[in-house]
Amino acid sequence: MSHILIAGLGDLGAGLARALLADGHRVSGIRRGDSAPAGVELYSQDLFQGAALLPPDRVDLLVIILTPSDYSEAGYLAAYLRAPLTLLDALAARQPLPPILFVSSTAVFGDVQGEVDETTPPQPSRYNGRVMLAAEQEISARGLATVVRFSGIYGPGRSRLLNKVEKLARGEEALPAPAWSNRIHRDDCVGLLQHLAGRWLAGEDVPPVVVGTDNHPVSNLDVYAWLAQQRGLPLTVPTATPTGKRIISRYIAEGLYRLRFQDYRQGYQALLPA
Repeated sequence: MSHILIAGLGDLGAGLARALLADGHRVSGIRRGDSAPAGVELYSQDLFQGAALLPPDRVDLLVIILTPSDYSEAGYLAAYLRAPLTLLDALAARQPLPPILFVSSTAVFGDVQGEVDETTPPQPSRYNGRVMLAAEQEISARGLATVVRFSGIYGPGRSRLLNKVEKLARGEEALPAPAWSNRIHRDDCVGLLQHLAGRWLAGEDVPPVVVGTDNHPVSNLDVYAWLAQQRGLPLTVPTATPTGKRIISRYIAEGLYRLRFQDYRQGYQALLPA
């Protein structure tokens, strides 16, 4: 039985904790709140204020899945740089640092056009991508680490896109310009992290960067049109060539992780009202 410490028990962190517990591992967690999945040893604290509580015994794998308290540059710096580095310093004072899984974002690729994958050099243009890239570099410099860059996450409890389609159909919002949409279901985020954790714990070679996306880039307008059709809403979209990034995960394309939801149609079917 391995001991995994998860910093951040939001939707993805809690889902991963349950999956790892089901695999027979011991799981400790850090979060600001006082609730955690059954079986998780919780060390409730605000890492933004410093790491005061840590498991007393050895940690075999550290997973960092933090989110900012506010979506500003200051919020990102606190969540993705100061809090993780504070945690690493505190853990390193107790033991040699274990391998680290760090959840990042495809925002680090910036506004490049065309196909991007794990080999594409990051070119962040906005503060969120710049801060997350700096966090990737700082964390990877501390020891063994795998950075997981997720594209747009959708799934239960994430209704922003469905709400947008309703507003578009009612004429409350104008159609945006056609752009590539890159997505991954929440369950595949958890599944990919569980898979990578298992590889680290088994002593296998794990790449330093993995992109998490469903490998089916599609025009955002096509997504809106399909969702509107599924919900019986009137929405006509023009035929137009999208711009932006077409994100591909070479790791997934090579069959190293098998997706549960192959594309947005399959994933959204389970979310639409019967």
